[in-house]
Amino acid sequence: MRFGLAVALGCLLAPSLARASPPEGSTRAPKMTSDRPLAEALIVEPGSTCLDPSLLRGEVESWRDSDRVDRRVIVRVWGSSRDARSLDFAVEVEGEIVVERAFERVPGDCADLHAVVALAVAIALDDTLAADLGITSATDPVPVEQAQPGEGDLPRERKPKPVPTRSGPGLAVTAAGGVFVGPTPRLSGGGLVSFDIRPRDHFDLRLGAFATHLPTFELDSGRVAVTVAAGRFDLCWGSEPIEVRLRICGGVAGGATVSRGSGFSTNFRQTTPWFAGLVGVDLATHLVGPLSLELRIEGVFPFQRTRLDVRSEGGQLLASEVLPVAGVLVAVGPRFEF
Repeated sequence: MRFGLAVALGCLLAPSLARASPPEGSTRAPKMTSDRPLAEALIVEPGSTCLDPSLLRGEVESWRDSDRVDRRVIVRVWGSSRDARSLDFAVEVEGEIVVERAFERVPGDCADLHAVVALAVAIALDDTLAADLGITSATDPVPVEQAQPGEGDLPRERKPKPVPTRSGPGLAVTAAGGVFVGPTPRLSGGGLVSFDIRPRDHFDLRLGAFATHLPTFELDSGRVAVTVAAGRFDLCWGSEPIEVRLRICGGVAGGATVSRGSGFSTNFRQTTPWFAGLVGVDLATHLVGPLSLELRIEGVFPFQRTRLDVRSEGGQLLASEVLPVAGVLVAVGPRFEF
């Protein structure tokens, strides 16, 4: 497997190797000396990419003969903010970028991604930096193949770009409109907002709120308007954060049901605590930049059934409406990821 990775990366890294080639007239570059541990020189910012800094360092060391590098060298690896299979890396010598490479949609699983990136870093360290550092050695020379941009199927040279400074969990904000069946006596409209934080690729924490309003429904000789508003907290498991992401979420919500009666001999306003469990799925499709479109379908399971009673001035029960034991929420709206 490692021989195959070496052959594949030979083609992928040819433009970078050409840019960092030895001085004119030389076709061989000696291995550079090492002044500090590789762990100190390798900086990893995973972002949304499935990168494990410790695993990547171990993989790089397994491809090299030494676990040390020159003290003037810094290797930066940073993941994509959206794609679990995309990343970039750059090698700096005394603050200047001498090798830079981007990986788009690396095939395979996370272990394959670590192996591919580690091999690319090892090649950049051992085969391209000796000339830039001015280090010479009479033993164990390493040949450096020269490649011209545009030969065969080599990828195009990428323009250098600044190393991203943001790293850490993924964040998202969603605002959506929807329809509610069950939280109110009839089909009603409403909306929701939520804030997500993704500490790991497959797991999300979600805080949010929703509200729905039924302007009127007939009950006995009058009409009743019903509003349900609640805050919520959910735990979600999702597929990898790529162009289309599916999640399964479960949580709890708490708020109140407010009903207002009109047209009765004695009008009323009734407020009832409302608590429910929530289970659902959502699908986020990337559109452009940080913008995605989210479709959400959830089951709503109240912990107690809300009852609306109409009574006379003397307290006699005239009519009653018991809300459903379960409901459904369907919502769609924009999602902004950062």
